Amino acid sequence: MNSINPDSSAFEETLIGGFSESEGSHSGDSPAGKVEFVSGSGPRLETETQELLRVRLRAAALVLLLAVMAFFVRGLFIEDAPARDAQVLVSVVLGAVVALLTSQRELPLVQLRRIEVGIFSLIAVYLGIYQYKLVLLKATAGNPAFELAAVKSCVLYFFAVILLYGTFIPNTWQRAARVIVPTALCPLLVIGFLRLSSTAVRDIADQVANFEQISDNVIMVVLGSAASLYGTHIINALRVEAFQARRMGQYHLKQRLGAGGMGEVYLAEHSLLKRPCAIKIIRPGSQADPQALARFEREVRATARLSHWNTVSVFDYGHTDDGTFYYVMEYLPGSNLADLVKRHGPLPAARAIHLLRQTCRALHEAHAAGLIHRDIKPANVFAARQGGVCDIAKLLDFGLVKQAADKPVDQNPPGAALSGSPLYMAPEQAGFAGTPDRRSDIYSLGATAYFLVTGKPPFEGANLTQIILAHARENVVPPSQIDARVPSDLEQVIVKCLAKLPADRFPDASSLERALAACRDADRWSDADAERWWSEAGEGTASPRGETGLTEQPTEA
Repeated sequence: MNSINPDSSAFEETLIGGFSESEGSHSGDSPAGKVEFVSGSGPRLETETQELLRVRLRAAALVLLLAVMAFFVRGLFIEDAPARDAQVLVSVVLGAVVALLTSQRELPLVQLRRIEVGIFSLIAVYLGIYQYKLVLLKATAGNPAFELAAVKSCVLYFFAVILLYGTFIPNTWQRAARVIVPTALCPLLVIGFLRLSSTAVRDIADQVANFEQISDNVIMVVLGSAASLYGTHIINALRVEAFQARRMGQYHLKQRLGAGGMGEVYLAEHSLLKRPCAIKIIRPGSQADPQALARFEREVRATARLSHWNTVSVFDYGHTDDGTFYYVMEYLPGSNLADLVKRHGPLPAARAIHLLRQTCRALHEAHAAGLIHRDIKPANVFAARQGGVCDIAKLLDFGLVKQAADKPVDQNPPGAALSGSPLYMAPEQAGFAGTPDRRSDIYSLGATAYFLVTGKPPFEGANLTQIILAHARENVVPPSQIDARVPSDLEQVIVKCLAKLPADRFPDASSLERALAACRDADRWSDADAERWWSEAGEGTASPRGETGLTEQPTEA
């Protein structure tokens, strides 16, 4: 990963150069002092073009195949229908092309371009042969009206093919012109050749080929070519613009994964490493004001220092030219704990302890670095499969992280919004029982543990006020009264985490981890158990659901 200057107020976007000339060259301004990339080393527009071209070529070949087959079937009911042999040959070739493009065979862009040129060259040759035989047939019959109709119909066929090419095939207008211009000249060249080689055609042409008839055909061909080239240019420009809009620095956005109170999260790919990652984007005009964005950026820098295995890795962060802030995290195959419990029900005590202990270790590193998470909840703890190991807990979304202060500060002054998720928020985060500190995260982790073993948060209410007051004043219902399978030793640990006063809770994450380790069911959930569960539950592959940790929207300060 290329390093980022931690003192920079913004990470300017640097677009990767080296787009293929055939696809157009589009590069952004590269501010000085920022990351430089080797030209042509990242995912290019041609990579996306390769996928799109294959789909469009298959569709164009199928349309052309159906058209040629329709002409062949029509010819069965018409005496002396021309070019039947050519129709059979063209149909076979187009059928083979459709089969090839439908198969799983890998086809590089250069090969697809050759197929593209081959298809439309074949159609142009076929239409030229068809036009030659049809016009010659009508001229031999000695009827000028028939010959004029034959010429006009053939020009229309070429007109349709030109528009089909411009509509279906992704191209720059310069490259499209190399196919469209020769195709547009074909009907005019065939007519010219017929006049030189056939006395019958020349005699009739001398009678009816006046300026009006000739100009009609020329205008039709020129207008079709111009419309096709202009449409190709507009479509390609929009496609390039959309491609660039899906880029964040050296990352290419691929799929929207979710959204939360502070922004959106996308599945992306690093341009050079080809590594999947998740990017959280906070756009200008979102709920975050400039001061909040500046604070958020400082917090992301601090979070990026964390390196524990059980903390989601933050790889990068930056700004785009339009002021969009983003930061880049590892992409995790698996599910957050909120979704996991919703789909499969409360977790066995042994598995809950297994995941909670790992979360404690991640939290210990954050607290040691002076960071208070402030938004621990089931949606922000992830059960992932990584390095061939299942049920790796990952602590996510440090979007509300706070640097611990040497002196107590009022985290929520009068009139300020709450910071956290009310269902899992410690009383002091709502202005009760003192100042939020690391023990506030212990409370939230205890509330998360309560949810894991019961399927419910510790307190519920009809509105936000009722939930907050319940955290501050009501005694929690012991988990075993909701689910009798919850062992008493684990219950005692959870209830202690949920103490109203911070002094009555575990003093730090390490103390909580040791208490969980002392429970009877600790270490009873093995890697083999996790592997078996993931295999049976079908959780073994990466899936877009829940990777963001944004199932619930936090109440942001």
